Amino acid sequence: MIRLRIGGVPEHYNLPWHLARQSGALQAQGIKPEWTDFYEGTGGMIQAIKNDELDVAILLTEGAISGISRSANYKIVSFYTDSPIIWGIHVPADSDITDVNEIYHHRYAISRYGSGSHLMPYVHARQENWPVHKLQFRVINNLDGARMAFREDQADVFFWEKFTTKPYVDSGEFRRIGECPTPWSCFVVVASHQTLTLHADKVKKLLEETFKQAQQLYHNTNRIDIIAKQFDLQPEDVAAWLSYTKWCKQIELKQDVVAETTATLKDLGLVHQKFKAEDCYYQL
Repeated sequence: MIRLRIGGVPEHYNLPWHLARQSGALQAQGIKPEWTDFYEGTGGMIQAIKNDELDVAILLTEGAISGISRSANYKIVSFYTDSPIIWGIHVPADSDITDVNEIYHHRYAISRYGSGSHLMPYVHARQENWPVHKLQFRVINNLDGARMAFREDQADVFFWEKFTTKPYVDSGEFRRIGECPTPWSCFVVVASHQTLTLHADKVKKLLEETFKQAQQLYHNTNRIDIIAKQFDLQPEDVAAWLSYTKWCKQIELKQDVVAETTATLKDLGLVHQKFKAEDCYYQL
């Protein structure tokens, strides 16, 4: 039995991984899947792979590429989703900021440097034609850290997946003043160099079973209730999320998307100019 340590954010996107673990199909193929929730997001998982605490992780596309450009010890083995993530742009409920055009000179809360919450403000600033070199960041580790930073006036703006933060918007703790979709498919699966050297065949079987579970979930007539109950979301929010979210049907590298994302990150100064997009992925 080969143990594969898998990491991902504790969000609705990752339900197929839990269904795959619970199905028994992986164990029947000699795989012992172990899941860890990473509230710190992509940046936290990149560090965990570096520390040999994870074998496989589900990362934001831009964060995964940025990490590899800085010598992270993993490769992209497949895209996980075939759709963007919609980032909510949040401020404290009592903030004087009322319009997204007012956020530029304020302090952005980020989970870690290299995380999606760090990289997406650059993407958004460039879309708005703002100079990106003057953005100010405050590291807050996770969503609870952002809540505390808002309460203690340590940060002013926070980018996070809009449905994950919606309970805090609904309760009046946050205000969402805008949205910023990623310009590319949002999640990829990565595996460490060591795992690919030793167990690439098992990683392939893990992905195949996960994508199978994703498609079964997507076509399940009770999918809205299943996701809402599992992640404490409102059914109408899950329905809205599913209207634009698609999991990949099979292992797929989307080399054109990797190249496009890499080019954008170079343009933003977040990836060095000599970095090659083809260094990002591994063909299973």
